[in-house]
This record gives sequence, C-alpha cells and structure tokens, in this order.
Amino acid sequence: MPHNSHFHRRHLILNIINHLGPISRTELINITDYRPATVTEIIKELLDEQLIAETGNYSAGPGRKRTLLEINKAHLCAIGLSFTSNFVIIILSQFDGTILKQDKLPYSPDASKEFLIEQITAHVRTLTKEFADKQLLGVGIGEPTHDPTNYQSGHSLHINYAHFNDWVHLGLKPRLEAETGLRVETYSPVTLPVMAEQRFGVAKGAQNFICIELSNGVGSSICCNGLAVAGASGVAGELGHMVIDYGSPTPKLCYCGKPGCAENSTSYPALVSELEAALGRGIFSSLTSHLDENGHITVSAIRKALDENDRMCMYYVKEVSTRLGVVIANAINLLNPELIVLNGFMLQLGDYFLNQLETAIRENVLSVAGDFEIRISESLATILPLGAVAEICNSYLRSDDFKWIYQLQRNGDEQ
Repeated sequence: MPHNSHFHRRHLILNIINHLGPISRTELINITDYRPATVTEIIKELLDEQLIAETGNYSAGPGRKRTLLEINKAHLCAIGLSFTSNFVIIILSQFDGTILKQDKLPYSPDASKEFLIEQITAHVRTLTKEFADKQLLGVGIGEPTHDPTNYQSGHSLHINYAHFNDWVHLGLKPRLEAETGLRVETYSPVTLPVMAEQRFGVAKGAQNFICIELSNGVGSSICCNGLAVAGASGVAGELGHMVIDYGSPTPKLCYCGKPGCAENSTSYPALVSELEAALGRGIFSSLTSHLDENGHITVSAIRKALDENDRMCMYYVKEVSTRLGVVIANAINLLNPELIVLNGFMLQLGDYFLNQLETAIRENVLSVAGDFEIRISESLATILPLGAVAEICNSYLRSDDFKWIYQLQRNGDEQ
C-alpha cells in the first residue's frame, strides 16, 4: 500500500489510539500532522465500525473540553486455542486480554485427527454464536509444546518434539476458516508466552525479557528489542537442554540423548524422582501424610510439607532451585534482559521455592548484568492461548508496520 493511502492512515491512527489512548482528536492531529478533516473522517469511520469508542472528556484549558478516544476493547475480541497433553484450551478474550470464556476440551492422545477437528470446530462455532454481538478478529492456534512426561521412546526425537502435525495446518485451520469465516493463524509456542506477557501481562512496556516455564520441562520464551525470538527452526529458548552436569561421574542420559541436561535435575519430574528415592530409603518426612489417594507425590503435597518446614522436602527443593537458578543465570548472562517472568505449575511450591530460586539466580549472575526484575506471570493457565490472541490482535492492527508508534511517550501536560 502507498504510504499516503487511506488504508495506511486508518491503521496508523488505530495504532496511536491503541498505544496512547485515551487520546483526543487534537493530539492525533498533532502527532500525525494530517489535516483536521482527514482525522475527523477516519475517526468517524472507526466509530461507526465500533473499532474505537468515545470514553469521556477532559479539560485542556479554560472553556475547552476534548473528547477522548480509545480502542473499543469490549467489542473487539479474538479466540485463542492451545494444546496440553490431555486438553484443548479455548478462550475468547477481549482486545485487552480480559477472558470472557474459557473452556477445556478433554481428548485422548489416541483420538483421531478427524474427531479432534470436529470437536474443536463445533466448539469454536458455538463461541461465535454465543458472542455474536462482538467483532471477532480471528482465531489464533498455539502449537503444542513438548511434554517430556509423554515422551515415546519408539518415536524419533523429532516426532516427539515437533508433534504438531499437518492435520492442524491442512485440516483444522481450513475447516475453521470455512465454517466461521474468521481469519485463522497458527503460531509457535516459543513466541506465545512473551507475546502474552508483553501485550496483556506483567511485561507491558518491556523490550528485553525472558519468560521461563517451570513445569515438566524447563523452557523459555525470549523477547529481544521488542521482538519475540523463535530461532532458525522454531525451538529457541530450550533451557532444559542446556548441559550443566557434563562432568558427572554417573551421567544420566536425557531423552534427547545427551548427558547432563538441565531438565534431568531441575524439572518437576526430577524433583519428584529425588523425593521418591529418599522416601524409598526410609528417610522420615511429613510428605507421606500428604500423598494423593494413589500414593503419588503432587505439587500440593510438597507445598504442604514445605509449609511444615519438612527438612527432607526443603533439602531437595533447595537443591533443585539452586541448579535451576544457575541455568536461568546463564540465560541472563547471555541475553542481559531487564526482566524475568516466571510461569508454570512449579510456582505452586510457594515462597520457599521462589526465595531459594531468586537467591541462586542473583548469586550466579554477572554483576554488570544484575539490574533486572523477577516477576510472576498472572496468566499461568492461559499464557499460550492469550499469546495467540495477542498475535491475532497485533496482526489486525498491523502493528509490525508501526513499531515507531510504540516508542512514543505522551506529553506530561496533555492529560
């Protein structure tokens, strides 16, 4: 599109309103240097289409009141979809990340692809009818992440790792597009956490940060200079396969085939394995009082034992936290982020785990790289589908074409 096209001007004004809103027409004219008649015409179009809304007035001096404009966050929505080992998580979210509907569709890993396509399509179709009064911008699909607990030794590493098969691209995506008329896009899970946190979460305004997932595996999502980093083949940020115990006299091979991978000693399964072995040796622990009905160790069981100052649990949680802190510190030394965002179900272990982890991180970071914050994600269960929603919203705004806008700061005397 030519730079002076009406299409370009609409999107430029939309992005300014998205970033700096609520904002007045006068401010838009000053920023864009467009003629007042041009801005007035575009604003009228956007209001008529319910893409923006008038949200009130403010005084700009004696006798002058200006109407403020902002994105119509309650009207513009998108659907985000992601896969876990046993569920499809589907959310319908407003433009500001407010989730209006969240559902989990259970499925068996052995379910046929045709069955899954039918189930997902039917559910999305129901959502579009339920929220027919909203303007749906599209459907974002997050590719499934690899869960080490579901590793199948009979398959190649590539099949186990990249199990997002063509049935989604060639079956689900066109089916959803045909049945809903919506734009449907698929995204790498490597980029979705930072997209969710940057647009909706605790990393708003951050340009260089890392999201760290602490669960059955240890992974990261990286944002450098405002851009999500996927890597050459879409697997950037695999902290779990950073080798940290190469010189161990009794190396344990990771499922990837290498000895000494961080996941072998820092992930949740690694912690459970240590605790089970200790209990098997007859070490006393209050943990035995909190096992589930099947005698299994759960996150909540470990948390209860930690809250009771159980020495065995405290010892092994500290060991895991320390090794994990070294891994995260290595990533900080490499990338020099301003912020670390933690997510994943291991955070349910509570303050003892988090305090030990932060201590280990800061003890192993280069002093000149030590000016960073650590924050906890507020979207633990929905970070991937929210990331897909963020991608759909950014795509709708064509925000990549207007990156300079997001460097603008509002003048302090304007509002």
